[in-house]
Amino acid sequence: MDKFFRALIERRIADAEKELDLIHTSVPATETAKGKLKACEGLLLTARASNDKYLYLSKVEKTQKRLRELRKEFAQQATNQFHTDYDRVYFQVLEKFLKKLEKSDVQVRTSLGEKKTT
Repeated sequence: MDKFFRALIERRIADAEKELDLIHTSVPATETAKGKLKACEGLLLTARASNDKYLYLSKVEKTQKRLRELRKEFAQQATNQFHTDYDRVYFQVLEKFLKKLEKSDVQVRTSLGEKKTT
């Protein structure tokens, strides 16, 4: 997953697609695995279609503060016992990605499609 996240953060879409293929072939056909794959597919879709107003993460302000808040929200959802295994793992993947994004040395605003304005 780390290679997949790094490729997304650095906007290396082809590398992220290859990593997703590897993840896809290495996970069993369980509800948990399906949630993991769906989250990864959503992150890849967001990175590819960076200006789609209907994709949640492409609309989020990508400041350190906002990413931290969003990560905490995803962490709460990931531990919510009312969610299915699929949903909990889905939110865990998003939480891990945002944690990686927060710690990234890549400028946050350029990740997930926002163009750098200087």
